[in-house]
Amino acid sequence: MLAAAALLLGSEVWPPAKPAAALVGFSYSPLISQWANRAPTEDLAILLAATDPDLVRLPVYWESVEPTPDSLDFTSIDELLAVVEAHDQVASRPTRVVLTIGARNFLYPELHEPAWAAPRQQPHLNELQSAAAYRAYFDGSLVRYRSSPLLYAWQVENEPLDYVGNVSTGDDQIKAAQLSWEIGEAHQLDPGHEVVTTSFDGWNVTVDMLQLYAAPVLALLGGYPSGHPGGALAAGDALGLDLYIDSPSTPLRFTNPDLRSVWKQQAIDFWAGQAKAQGKQLWLSEMQAQPWSSSPGYTQSNLLASAADYRHEPLQVVLLWGVETWLQDPAWMAAANHAMTILRS
Repeated sequence: MLAAAALLLGSEVWPPAKPAAALVGFSYSPLISQWANRAPTEDLAILLAATDPDLVRLPVYWESVEPTPDSLDFTSIDELLAVVEAHDQVASRPTRVVLTIGARNFLYPELHEPAWAAPRQQPHLNELQSAAAYRAYFDGSLVRYRSSPLLYAWQVENEPLDYVGNVSTGDDQIKAAQLSWEIGEAHQLDPGHEVVTTSFDGWNVTVDMLQLYAAPVLALLGGYPSGHPGGALAAGDALGLDLYIDSPSTPLRFTNPDLRSVWKQQAIDFWAGQAKAQGKQLWLSEMQAQPWSSSPGYTQSNLLASAADYRHEPLQVVLLWGVETWLQDPAWMAAANHAMTILRS
């Protein structure tokens, strides 16, 4: 039944009117350069020069900033911010940053906990996040960067309410009470900047609607596991959706990526309405802009088609995901740049 509803929704024709363009950029983690034996500052400079983004999302990894329980070292973040500042001296448009803080942060292995803080799972994680060392990292990050002219917004945790399993961590979902404390702390220590938190959603807007309004019905239909976009929206000033239309876990693989892009467009429209009703923003915090490593069916034309679809939706921010591919392949760098142009049009 859900599959039939999805296909019917995919046949709708979207109205031609465009909302105001979003701020557009990408996410960058120094880990992708370190894993490839490259210099993070040089790679970030290449990406900034090639795409001239409005925003770049950077992680403030707990494991990098707090190497021991009683010391803080922000060198790795300061070096990246210096690259952005240098870029802005010569760029045609200023680039600002979204800084992501929290134990859950973007890029594998999702939970970026220092070695001294192991084991990497609940309930140990919740105990650590309530302790003085973690709060020194969290508050120290807010205080250090809240006055930076580069700062656009904070992201608190990454997909904190979602379960993202991998071989490196166990159950690493952030407790709702801890997330509430962190967002409240960000508001108290830096009332001048908004806070976004993120989630993935269902494979189709039908799943999202059932999860929000008729969860027992969804359970009877087999569950159709989704993220927690409703909870993430309620928690912060903005909901950041992480949308991927072609990966090994994508349901209904007999469909094509362009149709699944339309389904995601409908999900964006739905959550934009929910956000507006709460006086909040909707971000596309991760927009697929590279093929999944073990699922090469996503092409540059699929990226451009999804950019054209999403341009019709009232998004405040769009951050593309896939810079490791762009750095290795000039054709993907050009496609990403083209997609950003479409999203700004």
